[in-house]
Amino acid sequence: PPPGRAPRSLVYRALLKSIHERNIRPGANPPNERDIARQLNTSRTAVRAALQMMERQGIVRRRVGSGTFLTEDADQVFEKMDQTNATVHKNVPTLVEIAEGRLLFEPAMMHIVVNRVEEHELEAMRATLREILEAPTWREFKERIYALPLLIFAATKNRFLIQIMDDIIADRRAVLFDGKDTDKPTPLPVRQQTHKELAALVEAIEERKGKRAEELISDHLMRTLATVNIWQ
Repeated sequence: PPPGRAPRSLVYRALLKSIHERNIRPGANPPNERDIARQLNTSRTAVRAALQMMERQGIVRRRVGSGTFLTEDADQVFEKMDQTNATVHKNVPTLVEIAEGRLLFEPAMMHIVVNRVEEHELEAMRATLREILEAPTWREFKERIYALPLLIFAATKNRFLIQIMDDIIADRRAVLFDGKDTDKPTPLPVRQQTHKELAALVEAIEERKGKRAEELISDHLMRTLATVNIWQ
């Protein structure tokens, strides 16, 4: 696959485009796993993983004996997406490079987090979730999105990991989070969807469910990878 694009994210990206272009309509069956794998020159394992991610997101559902279907509101996913049109930067890593790097270790890191997190750290995470939902501007929305993983990294009590997230935030701020008109409000559906995804992650951490937290952060980062510059 192209640099920064894992097979699962490529499949997810291609299926989103098919939904957007109405090649696959809400309520209908997507092509079967074998056909998708052949069309995208990838493995059925990657296709299955992408469909499972979409099922967790509520874009597809599976019926025993009938197969996989798009949900009736699958096309509404686009108004809820936090889409970023990111460019290549001379002095700092791109968003794709950052998401790719985080995917290499952050899901596994969740097992450290659930074992070490303290109640006051969970309370700070819950407060940050509320701020994400209420963020008045796009810039503040992005600041809050990165404030949450900073708290999660801090819960590891590992200074090396905390330093990594500090550097990531500094790099994203240096390019204004690849944003334009950063004083404009972020649409409510985007804030609600992002809050929903990240609240599920915090809940998994609070319940000390390392495998669940691993799955959720992997999905979140994979969707980030898949949707950067998706319409370009």
